[in-house]
Amino acid sequence: MSVFYRFTTLDDAYAFLLEAKGLPSVATAKPRLQRYVRACVLLSWIGLEEGLDCTVDLLNRGGRSLGPLPRPLKPRLSALMKALSRSPIDDVAFTVLRKIRNGLTHPRAAVDEPELAIEQAERTFNFCMATVRALFPLPVASQF
Repeated sequence: MSVFYRFTTLDDAYAFLLEAKGLPSVATAKPRLQRYVRACVLLSWIGLEEGLDCTVDLLNRGGRSLGPLPRPLKPRLSALMKALSRSPIDDVAFTVLRKIRNGLTHPRAAVDEPELAIEQAERTFNFCMATVRALFPLPVASQF
């Protein structure tokens, strides 16, 4: 019997990405496009954190103590990847993509709302999904 895990947050992120890709290139669709892209970016990062937390819980329940992990996401991810003998995360991609997310979650009052491209959402989703699949001890299924 096979066991697969699904993270509905990542499934939702992908659904918003598909919605964004399916919109026509007309001015009236622009607000909706931005809404879908923002949702994809934010849900992708939430899904990554969910996958990381679930990995730690599974390992702890399985008797593998990881000890205390750092609080910030990047060091926590790096520590977990190292503990699992996985390849390290791509620091450049993490930094670039996290900056996009941070622009959404910590907006600056003097700056207009960022205009994001579908490609940024797609890169973010792919990075987060690949990272979850790399660190999670079981196969991660998805709707796509």
